[in-house]
Amino acid sequence: MGVSENNAHYGHRLRVYRKIGDIIYDEVYYLTENGKPVTKKREREIRSQAKARDKELLEYQAEYQQEVDEANPIKFHQDGRIIGLTRQQQQSNDRVVDIFKLRIRLPDGSISWGSISIDLHGFDDAFAQALDRIVEVLDINKRTKIYRQMKNAKASY
Repeated sequence: MGVSENNAHYGHRLRVYRKIGDIIYDEVYYLTENGKPVTKKREREIRSQAKARDKELLEYQAEYQQEVDEANPIKFHQDGRIIGLTRQQQQSNDRVVDIFKLRIRLPDGSISWGSISIDLHGFDDAFAQALDRIVEVLDINKRTKIYRQMKNAKASY
């Protein structure tokens, strides 16, 4: 969130707020002392402290996110579905086709696209093919915990 400014009845203040992993950093820098505004010089010092702290937390947050991304290339929605694998219905020649749509972000930042027909292969086989494609593109071992979690996500679709 960064640095926000609040002018409430209990004093003018700056708030530095960031969430890094499960830890919430919520720090307050008051621009008043004993109910009176600080001098302009002191206010500039406090603002620079708050901005410096926010920059420090932002860098820490970016490092943490990079570590998480490298350690776990697959993410899940809260309902259990795999991020990048969606079930869609497409209109094709006046009929509706049920498909799994793949959008896989590769480690280099590029994206791999694909789709697998559920109508053609059946739900179970299409889901297995989608997982095989994800595993192949991201080079994930099928004996890992993340692969088991991906297989368990089948019930969410």
